[in-house]
Amino acid sequence: MLKGYADFEFYKNRYLLGRTPKIPDADFSYWAMLASGEIRQRTFGRIDALDEVPEEVGMCCCEIAEKMYSVESAKDESGMILQSYGNDGETGTYKTDELSESGVRRSISKAIRKWLGNTGLLYCGVK
Repeated sequence: MLKGYADFEFYKNRYLLGRTPKIPDADFSYWAMLASGEIRQRTFGRIDALDEVPEEVGMCCCEIAEKMYSVESAKDESGMILQSYGNDGETGTYKTDELSESGVRRSISKAIRKWLGNTGLLYCGVK
């Protein structure tokens, strides 16, 4: 069974460094697993072959998990991403670029490059 590259303790103690968690403890494993899948795909599964997972991988996992959780939390009952809602009860603004599918993909790519760019894990060639 595939596991996430970070657990809630790592998220709370290493990634957040005293900040308030955006992802509840009960939900973190799910979002970390999804984030780890993104990382696994972009690193060609190399991390799973390592004896020890670098801390950068855990940090990357936490950042991506937070982004994915934030986007899902912003959706309303219909699955649309609600940006704002008017006081009249009828008007709303939906889906900013940051919360769009392409915006999320860009955020994930940016996080992966930021945390894993200097690790060699993103190398496409054969060693």
